[in-house]
Amino acid sequence: MHSYTELPLHPGHAPRWLFGRMVKLGGAICEVIMDEFGADELARRLSDTDWFQALSCAIGYDWHSSGTTTVTMGALKLALNESGEIFIAGGKGKAGNRTPQDIEKGVDMLSVPNCMDPFVEQSRLSAKIDSALVYDNIGIYQHCFLFTKNKKWTVVQQAIDGERNKAIRFQWFSDGVDERDISNEPHSGMSTELRVNSLDLTNQQNKWARDGSIEALSEYQRMQGRIYPSRHEIIPQIDISRRGIEAIRKASEVDPQSYKELLLVKGVGRATLRSLAFVSSLIYDRELVHRDPVAFAYNLGGKDKIPFEINRKTYDSVIDGMSHIIDQARIEPGEKYKVLKRLSAQMAVG
Repeated sequence: MHSYTELPLHPGHAPRWLFGRMVKLGGAICEVIMDEFGADELARRLSDTDWFQALSCAIGYDWHSSGTTTVTMGALKLALNESGEIFIAGGKGKAGNRTPQDIEKGVDMLSVPNCMDPFVEQSRLSAKIDSALVYDNIGIYQHCFLFTKNKKWTVVQQAIDGERNKAIRFQWFSDGVDERDISNEPHSGMSTELRVNSLDLTNQQNKWARDGSIEALSEYQRMQGRIYPSRHEIIPQIDISRRGIEAIRKASEVDPQSYKELLLVKGVGRATLRSLAFVSSLIYDRELVHRDPVAFAYNLGGKDKIPFEINRKTYDSVIDGMSHIIDQARIEPGEKYKVLKRLSAQMAVG
């Protein structure tokens, strides 16, 4: 099973001061998830459209632009590829074309036997299906294939629909794919338009793609999608549900006096604790994450100053707070992440 998300196509790039912080905070969040739940769980979450969007918002990128995919994956690649638990191959543009070489490097680093060829094949299959069999007239310009020691894999890739000026993110997780035969649920008919589009893959060397096209078209009918608007502003009750608004209110009311462990860290105040409450909710996968990813734009703000401008001191304080929590978990394994769990409970909705 794979899912997709439509995002407005925005020009520009992440400023250096923000990207470096995204690497640190995104890496810290993922490190806690891997430590608490394992790398396989992180791979699964990164394949979830809403969770991925929430993560991107939580670490400060635009709440709905095409860069939420490319910049977030670029930051995570830098943060995680030396972890020894998970490896991200590919990237945007030319980096995506180097995915097979990256997979070879990652398989060696993680010591995953007999996976080089299957991983490369799945990477190519996912790119071919989403670019040639699901949508008409799109081109994939960003492709990431990430995998764990346990041979779980996730694809996060993005294409451009030039006619509508939209970026389309596709996400796959290995548990939802029959690796032996991707066309194991054939559909009895195809529309003429899609039939013609798939004829580009009739070359004998692409037999695997032709055999899989019927299943891909059938899967497309069952995909779950999330479409984000072109406007920049966030509108309550439209972009964020009442649950999301209530979660923001709860996070803003976190009382620093209740968290003595965090108060020992210099510079940690109300804004930092509110942000850490959002981060902990993301880590412990509360219902809010799936229901309202836009709410996480209120964590630290956004690159384009929407819903508010990022305060660099607050961002650095959140990074320091996360680093302190991770260090304490290493020193006192029995007390692992108790502060984040408490903050996560604070964010619970309903």
